[in-house]
Parts: sequence; C-alpha cells; structure tokens
Amino acid sequence: MKLVKEPAEPMRWYWGNSAHAGLAGGMFGKAVSRFLVALGGLALATHALAEPNAAARMWPTEWARPIDAAGVPNLHQVERNFYRSAQPDAQGFNTLAKRYGFKTVVSLRAFNADGPLARGLNLHLVRYKIHTWHIEREDVVGALRSLRVAMNEAPVLLHCQHGADRTGLITALYRILYDGWSKQAAIDEMLNGNFGYHAVWGNIPRYIQRVDVEQLRHDVGVP
Repeated sequence: MKLVKEPAEPMRWYWGNSAHAGLAGGMFGKAVSRFLVALGGLALATHALAEPNAAARMWPTEWARPIDAAGVPNLHQVERNFYRSAQPDAQGFNTLAKRYGFKTVVSLRAFNADGPLARGLNLHLVRYKIHTWHIEREDVVGALRSLRVAMNEAPVLLHCQHGADRTGLITALYRILYDGWSKQAAIDEMLNGNFGYHAVWGNIPRYIQRVDVEQLRHDVGVP
C-alpha cells in the first residue's frame, strides 16, 4: 500500500471572507465525518452479512457426505460401500448399477417395490416393509444384517421414499452398532444432517433412545 503525503498547505474553501471560510470549513468537516461514520457502519454490516454461519463452518466431517447422481435424490455416502438416498427412478438405478458398480439395494418402503424400476440390471433387491409410524423389530434387524453383509462385497444403497426418516433410523442404528457412536450422536446426524428429516415422526428418535444396544447387537450378529 502506498501512502500519499499531505500537502503542506491544507485545502481551504473561501466564500468571500474569513468568517465564511471558517463556517464552510466546519460544515464540510462535519459532513465528511458523518459520511465516514456511515461508510464504516455500512462496511461492518456488509462484513456481518458475508460472515458464514458458524454451524456451517463446523459441520462434522464424520457425517454422511452429499453426492450428486442423476435419478438418485438425497444421495449421501455414509461410509465406504454404504450409501443412502430417497427413492431412485429408473435412470438412477441404471446409473448406480452400470456406472458405480452397485450390487445390492435395500428398500424400506412398505407399499412400493423397486423391481419395475430396476429390471434387467442384475441388482439384488432386498425389501423390508417398514411403516414409519409402527416400527417392527424384525424389520430393523433384517435391514441392518442385510446392509452389513452386502457392504462386504460391493457398494450398497439403503433407501425409503424420502431418504430421511426410515433410512435415518437404520443409518443411526448402524452408526451405534458398527461405528461405536453414542445414541445422541447418531440422532444428531439423523435430525441435522440435511436429509430432510420430518419432525412429525418423533417416535423414531424415541425408538433409538429406548433400544437395548447389546440385545440388538446380539440379534443382528455383530461380532
């Protein structure tokens, strides 16, 4: 930065006589001061608006990472070979199978099957008909077991309709069983990980809080 040397003689404004000159100089000085104060306030306000949200800057790195894939909405990678999403369309299943090498899809939808959308792709389609409002333990155990077994071979997709609630439940329980997360940490990711969780389903975090982890570990067959 270059500094400009001030002139030896300050700039003066003359309005006919010295009295007018002093008055004009005072008025000009006050106007400049008010302008600089206003400019400084504007700069501070602009800086405040541009400052990124503190929570966004501290997004946990271990949370599922969003991925863009045509036809697979709300797609996130949870960890190696484990992905979660909303309901894929036919293009999405084709992309997963042919471009990314997925071999297994675990659906949690109660009323819709993936078969018609994934026809001819040689995908292993597994389905557990979980009702969001009434969660059956055997479906939870089956989904967790199928997910883990499939992950040992190739990328696997876990999905429901929105990829938020039932998928969030199974993912949270996976985090607890296999990643060693606390219940609260798993629930925090489910609620705040930008998956679109619907707060109306308060029974889901309650289910997680009440689950007997050791018994579930035994039922799923976690070593």
